Amino acid sequence: MKWFKKSRPPTRSPNYEETATTKLLEQYNRFWFITCSPDFWIKKVNYSDTIVKLYRPSMILNHMVMVVFCTSCTLSMWTQQDLTPGQQSDRLAYGLSTPIITVFYHFVILYYTADVRELMYQLAIVLKAAHNDKKAEQEMIRQSKLYNTIFFSSCLCNMVLVGIYNAYKAFTSDATFITCVSAWPQPSDTSTLAGVTRVVVYFTWIFHVVRNMGVFLIIHTVLLFLGQQYKNLQSYFERLNKIFEDDSLSQHDKDLKYEEMFRYGIQQHALTLWCVDESQRLFRVTFSSHVLLWCGLLISILPDVMNDDTHSIAVLMKSAPRFSSALVGLGYFMWPAGDITVEASSLPQAMYGSGWQSCSQGSGRIRKLIVLAMMQAQRPIEIKAFGQFTFSYETYVAIVKMSYSLFSVLY
Repeated sequence: MKWFKKSRPPTRSPNYEETATTKLLEQYNRFWFITCSPDFWIKKVNYSDTIVKLYRPSMILNHMVMVVFCTSCTLSMWTQQDLTPGQQSDRLAYGLSTPIITVFYHFVILYYTADVRELMYQLAIVLKAAHNDKKAEQEMIRQSKLYNTIFFSSCLCNMVLVGIYNAYKAFTSDATFITCVSAWPQPSDTSTLAGVTRVVVYFTWIFHVVRNMGVFLIIHTVLLFLGQQYKNLQSYFERLNKIFEDDSLSQHDKDLKYEEMFRYGIQQHALTLWCVDESQRLFRVTFSSHVLLWCGLLISILPDVMNDDTHSIAVLMKSAPRFSSALVGLGYFMWPAGDITVEASSLPQAMYGSGWQSCSQGSGRIRKLIVLAMMQAQRPIEIKAFGQFTFSYETYVAIVKMSYSLFSVLY
């Protein structure tokens, strides 16, 4: 397939002017390395050479363990039959979600490592070389930390509470400690080896989720950068008004300087559009998988709640974190992608308010340039899944409603 064709980024020195954005990327780069997603930033990861030399070869073993784990979860749909309704729901959810996350998230992104690194370089360094709106940058960083805190804590909270809930059942009744359903052992197997295996499966499941958080963070960071870049473009064009406030320049010089800087802004906009198209190309499989994954997880939670007549606190404690993590996980990509569409729609207004009216009456060429640039900027910018589903706040609400509608039809 053509979109699987890999391109190589140009060779460059990792030297660049340090900004708050590059500092953030260096911090994230450390986390990406630990989660088996190395080399997504142009600068060497900030770990000792000893740690890097020891840990990098072990990534292959980590990948192999994850393949075995995902295969076991998928095979459990045929090997594990003597399960409670809640465990059957978990078996379906994890049997389908674990291979999707590993293959269509982690492995696909690893395939595009060089392209994603180039994309981040353009967004974090090249597009900010001439103008970097500090206010928009700080807002983006705060937004990144907020989204990451909510998403990661909801996922980890879900796994911890699932472990506590099943451990409580195992200690207070004859139930076995089953969290993530694997191909073996059977629920009726109470041997020591089976018990140890279930504990190993639980911690492997935690490692699987934490490991793939790195991939989620990579895509989420790119989407935030795109939204912030459109804010950066808006402030760039609005700043052009100051050219006509410089009394040291003649009107002719002001016109020439304005035209030169406006043309540079057009070049930056063109590069931003390339970044949007490149993001769509690199992440199209992941975006489509994202909709299927989280919509499926939302649907898989509902039978648990509907089949429970007691509505006990224990069941709510198990279902609520999983439900909240599914909602947050679905919005983790859709919210920043929706911000891209919103911020891009404000760019024509920023171009219109850039000060063209202060040019001399004979500058018809500049006015034509403004019109053409605004026509290009008025084209809607949308991140899509399956080529149809636009990632936005409206689509987020529609998908959540669709999950309930589909459940009501099936059940």
